[in-house]
Amino acid sequence: MNPTAQPAATPETPAAPEDLFRPGADYSVWFVFHTRPRCEKKTAQACRDLQIRHYLPLYESRHRRDKRSYSFDVPLFPGYLFGCCDRGQRVALLRSGYLVRTIDVLDQAHLLDELHNIYLACQGGADLTLFPQLKRGRQVQVLRGPLAGVCGRISKRKEALRLVLNVSILGAAVAAEVDMEDVELI
Repeated sequence: MNPTAQPAATPETPAAPEDLFRPGADYSVWFVFHTRPRCEKKTAQACRDLQIRHYLPLYESRHRRDKRSYSFDVPLFPGYLFGCCDRGQRVALLRSGYLVRTIDVLDQAHLLDELHNIYLACQGGADLTLFPQLKRGRQVQVLRGPLAGVCGRISKRKEALRLVLNVSILGAAVAAEVDMEDVELI
């Protein structure tokens, strides 16, 4: 991943995170959609067409080539997006041909908390990079700066402090550098 990449808000997400990250209605539950390679945006479009509430975290990747600068949005978790749907919508999405499988989420509230923290970090414009999932570390909340309001774990590597945001169901995480003065222990 390009270390200078900046997260970008997805155009398909509503402005208010409480609208996106609320539990599913009646028979709707959250799933992790495992997509075919490089089909995350097409799957997100299929979700929009089927009126499935979904979240595809993206970051802006910037490249220079022959005095020209290019930028485009790239999925933060390649091969995955998250959606809330009922059984019929799930079957229709599987028929689109963009999915490899759907992953059931046992702890819906935990997934929504993790996604909400990633959403806040992306909206704050923090420089996020892929990071191994962190199982140990002190739980903190950021008080100031671009990550204000985000909760995660602190990791110290090479004198740099990073806030690590886990997505447990994927066994992956993203991290951003933080100043210890901007965080408090939970």
